[in-house]
Amino acid sequence: MLTVSGHHTLPATPERIWPRILDPDSLAILIPGCQQLEQTGPDDYQGTLRVGLAAVGGTYRTHVHITERRPPEYCAFTGTIEGPTGTIQGHVQLTLTPTPDGHTELAYRGEAIIAGALGSLAGRLVESAARTLLQQGL
Repeated sequence: MLTVSGHHTLPATPERIWPRILDPDSLAILIPGCQQLEQTGPDDYQGTLRVGLAAVGGTYRTHVHITERRPPEYCAFTGTIEGPTGTIQGHVQLTLTPTPDGHTELAYRGEAIIAGALGSLAGRLVESAARTLLQQGL
């Protein structure tokens, strides 16, 4: 199982950031390689990602379901990514904490099960790629 966690400081309050976490247009800009993202229900999103990493490159379909939300401080969701080199199923938790200077610390923690060629890559390579993509998005 792959586990990824970290945090990033954002230059806005949690109240300003919260709506963007759930807005498909805002998310599409933040997600590296996102070609399409649409909200298909109150808690569901579907989209298409293009990944350019050599061994796992290709177009992937994604489905995300929000499992819990506590505006403007916490959101959890599950998701599936399927493509030509494998499948990733996982869940992510996001916590937004206000800082004294009016910014927000966004903490994330995710776990995923990886199958197919994606799963055959060394865990550190996949974790490194996931961290790189997260940092590009933030």
